[in-house]
Amino acid sequence: MIRIKRLRSVVQSTAHHAVSGLCHVHPHLGIECEKHSYNKISLDLLDLTFDPQIEVISREITLSTTALRETFLNLLATESIETSEISGAQAIFLFQGDKWPIACVVRATTSDNQTVERRVDSGGRSADIHK
Repeated sequence: MIRIKRLRSVVQSTAHHAVSGLCHVHPHLGIECEKHSYNKISLDLLDLTFDPQIEVISREITLSTTALRETFLNLLATESIETSEISGAQAIFLFQGDKWPIACVVRATTSDNQTVERRVDSGGRSADIHK
């Protein structure tokens, strides 16, 4: 049985990492989003697909999103959460006329349909997402 407190830790750490300078997803993903006028793009952290789709994914985006996925998976392992206990996980990047994101929302859903979300802005400030 997954402990939600541990999953919250994973989601928060992933969101902070996703907007940090250590992630290297940016500015590459932001440049691609600017090119297609996307204000929001979602990266599936389990299968590395984008919504909306990116037709030609650059080497930089491939390497950096793979590294972000590995960070997420390593954080799950650190918190003793098996990937089989997670039915979905996304990092949603929000842009506002720049190649750097204004925020990232990380969402993870457990196999028993519990969802944990965390939003982190570009300054590292975070807040729970309430529905």
